[in-house]
Amino acid sequence: MHFHHSDADPLTACAAVRNSRERLCARIAALQAQPDAVFVQDFPAVVAAVEADFRREEALLERLGDACLHPRRADYAVVLCALHRTLPQIESGDAALGRQVADALGAVLSVPWEAGAGLDAAVPRNAAARTPRARPARAAEPLH
Repeated sequence: MHFHHSDADPLTACAAVRNSRERLCARIAALQAQPDAVFVQDFPAVVAAVEADFRREEALLERLGDACLHPRRADYAVVLCALHRTLPQIESGDAALGRQVADALGAVLSVPWEAGAGLDAAVPRNAAARTPRARPARAAEPLH
């Protein structure tokens, strides 16, 4: 089921997601620079920020009618599951595990984010893509 809204702008949405991911990566890098006690204390807030960003991304994809919505949700679920499975240990003071998880999370979030195949037609790649294509002429069909 796709809920494409005509006012949804794929270029703006993709830029917003990329900016959000960049902010999360910067936040993870800043967290990694903290001493262990601060790292352990602040890690749950990073997990909450990732959850919130994933929700916003899903809402954008839904609004755009992106065909990759369901596969992305599955990917997000895997990431969130890993975060939540390790969170109790990290909150209990396992900063080494937390730093490994933060490194992996930063790597996942830094993968270039592009809209799915469902948006390819909506996002012009170059000036030539912006010009309408001529329709091929149809051969006249006999009436009989």
